[in-house]
Amino acid sequence: MKPAEKTLLGVDAEASEVFVQRLQGEWTPKHQADLEGRLSNDRAFAQAYARVEQSWSGIDKYGETPEIMGYREEAMAYARRANARRWRRRSSYAPHRWRLAAVLAVVAVALGVAWQLSPYGYTPGQYRTGIGEQRIVELADHSRIALDAATSLQVRYTKDARIVELRQGQAQFSVAHDPGRPFKVVAGDRTIVAVGTVFTVEFMDRQIHVAMMEGRVAVLSQGNPRSASTTSSGAEPSKMGEAGAVELSAGEELRVSREGRTILTPQADLEAATAWREGKVIFRTEPLGEAVRRVNRYSRVQIVVADEALAARHISGVFEAGDTEGFLSAIERYLPVTADSTESDRIVLRSK
Repeated sequence: MKPAEKTLLGVDAEASEVFVQRLQGEWTPKHQADLEGRLSNDRAFAQAYARVEQSWSGIDKYGETPEIMGYREEAMAYARRANARRWRRRSSYAPHRWRLAAVLAVVAVALGVAWQLSPYGYTPGQYRTGIGEQRIVELADHSRIALDAATSLQVRYTKDARIVELRQGQAQFSVAHDPGRPFKVVAGDRTIVAVGTVFTVEFMDRQIHVAMMEGRVAVLSQGNPRSASTTSSGAEPSKMGEAGAVELSAGEELRVSREGRTILTPQADLEAATAWREGKVIFRTEPLGEAVRRVNRYSRVQIVVADEALAARHISGVFEAGDTEGFLSAIERYLPVTADSTESDRIVLRSK
């Protein structure tokens, strides 16, 4: 490709070329290292890559809806006409992947416009994963968010803060250092405030779990401070702030119950807290009902616990995420339960 033609396509097409190369499978550890370095050092390229990645995800999610199919067909037709004119001239600088990149860039732009106008209500900064799906998002400030399955969050920026609303699910945050703009994660009635650190937050069934990998955060209560009683096992008194505020350091974790009670653990079980990053689920004397809700994130065959007494029984174990059959087999061996699988999309656990 001639330099002028490459400039014409711009940074969006450069990002598209890299994205296409990854999709085609021509990808080595060196390519990945080069990409991560480019994402860290070239903000314009990082933003363009995020746009292409998000647009491609949108094609998968909304591609079969009539409105988006119409926009996509128009974009593809335009791309074919443009490329036919551009590549009619013989050129040794026109590899096939650049044609794909150009098409993808056009589709990404068209799809972005389509979402903004469509009734599906695409919102910038909104990220979600489906059942069994995980993804990593790099933000404009170079912070990274790893989303677990069945997770939804919204990112927005103000002059004074970077704010993430975790609506449901679980995510790990690797926060880029910026003392002038704290990084805030809002989950339920708690706000976790960080400057530059690594931590996970789980928000499930109105319960919150914060686990620290690196650095420090402050967990603030937005509700009634008097209802936010804190239990600490060996924690320093200085960690207990006013108005329900708690400071966490690396290796610590905080759990908040549905009623607002908090438990601070100085020596967190980080292996269990981060097991999902390795495709595993670890339970340490956890109620069966909560364990089932966690397992259900990774399988379209949903487990239902029939009664509250059974849901309160505690279990422990290490399981592969998505291995519903293995999980049920273990439960049936160690608890007096039967698994009713007469329905195709759910399995009901009942006490014997």
